[in-house]
Amino acid sequence: MSNVDEASPLDVNAFGARFGRLVRSYRDDLGLSVRDLAINVWNDEGRKASISRLENGHVANPAARTVQRLAHALDIPQHQIDDLRAPTPSLPSQLEGLSNARRDQLEALASRFEIDNVFDRSDAELRGLLDDKASEYRSYKRRLHELDGRLGEFDEIKAAAREAAAQLDFNGYDALLRQVDESYSEMVVFAKEARARNALLRGRANEAYEAFVSAAETWRNLDSARSVEGRLEYHRALFEHGLRFDGDGLERSADILRPALEIDDCAAPRRARVLQNLANALANISVRSEGAASAGLMDEATEKYENALFLVSADSDGDVWAMVQQNFGAALSLRAKRCDDASERRAYLGRAIEAFRAALRLRPRDSKPSEWAMTTQNVAVTLIEMANAMPGKDGLVPLERADQLLHDTLGVRSRDTAPFDWALTQENLAIVAKAMAERCATSECTHYLALAARHVAAALEVFKGEGDTFYQAKAATLASEIKQSALRSGPAGTAT
Repeated sequence: MSNVDEASPLDVNAFGARFGRLVRSYRDDLGLSVRDLAINVWNDEGRKASISRLENGHVANPAARTVQRLAHALDIPQHQIDDLRAPTPSLPSQLEGLSNARRDQLEALASRFEIDNVFDRSDAELRGLLDDKASEYRSYKRRLHELDGRLGEFDEIKAAAREAAAQLDFNGYDALLRQVDESYSEMVVFAKEARARNALLRGRANEAYEAFVSAAETWRNLDSARSVEGRLEYHRALFEHGLRFDGDGLERSADILRPALEIDDCAAPRRARVLQNLANALANISVRSEGAASAGLMDEATEKYENALFLVSADSDGDVWAMVQQNFGAALSLRAKRCDDASERRAYLGRAIEAFRAALRLRPRDSKPSEWAMTTQNVAVTLIEMANAMPGKDGLVPLERADQLLHDTLGVRSRDTAPFDWALTQENLAIVAKAMAERCATSECTHYLALAARHVAAALEVFKGEGDTFYQAKAATLASEIKQSALRSGPAGTAT
């Protein structure tokens, strides 16, 4: 092999890098190790290092004989190799064609966006993550177009200011200079925002956070209210990135909001939005944490939800009030899981159900089906927790009620229209069936465990397709627990 760059990988779209990914894809499909391939091609396992360098993008121009021998050993069609030498399609066209992309093309795109562990992820995971990146990229492009428009306006104002100065129109000149000053400041903000979103595209949440903070402080010097709106917008970008790709996005989404609470002239409804979004971030961080830290974060989240409820009312801010009640109830239900004392746990769960019932008053199934389904599912999850706090068969009543509520939500949530929500419902149905298997007569145990296995398998299929590693790992753990329970129960559903 020739032209080896030992220091760093080449451009991911160079022929050598693209051919290396194709080789790895075919080798993986055939179940061959690097050593196996080196022996097949050269009868020399010492050449495995050369193959590794090629596959990892360190060979700019592999020799034609090397390409030929590897292609022959792996049965790679010549037209695929010819395609690698063709000009690379534009990034937008590649992102639009994800459903038909080959494995090596998915890996190339994922590398461009600096997605971690590219080679260890399935095709479905990569497509799911790249779909999310495509959404971020489109938003990024829109922001750049907005910046172009701002630049055009800025040039027009400057030209008008020059004309006013030439005509000795000092008042007009001063007014135009103020516009220049404001437009320049706004362009600085847009540039900082573009830098932040560019960092998010590459998975660098901390860099994005720093740029967003700088943008928010620039807004604060112009308009404190706009600064708060900016921080809410930046929170959303960091929060969604954190949910999709893990990393530090969730923590930074909380950090970006805290200074907004220090602004005195923030209107009550806007302040309630800040408190709720901050609480959402804290609750999600808590779910991904353990021990005392997790409980402390959830306590802080519930406090923020309560503070938000003091600022809005069901009559004047109905949608916001119902949303806060819904999220407050979810946080209380999750907090109950951190309680060792059974009576304390039941108290949290009781408060959670009260909050959900309050939210449902403004979330009827007929007019707000998706909101109704979300809150109803949360009632079901809380009933499952209630059952966990009750011994033996006493827990069957809340479990049966939870099962009915979850099936009711499937009348609104279908796999076609709301796949992720549908998968969450399937996962919860699996939890209910597993819990019922643990409490029912041994003759019914096998039935419930088989039902649980079907539900969690359905959920896993969607989570894998969505590329959501957090929920996928959680459902996989549940599937393993169900399988172990089935093995312990024995083939006939009797204890072994």
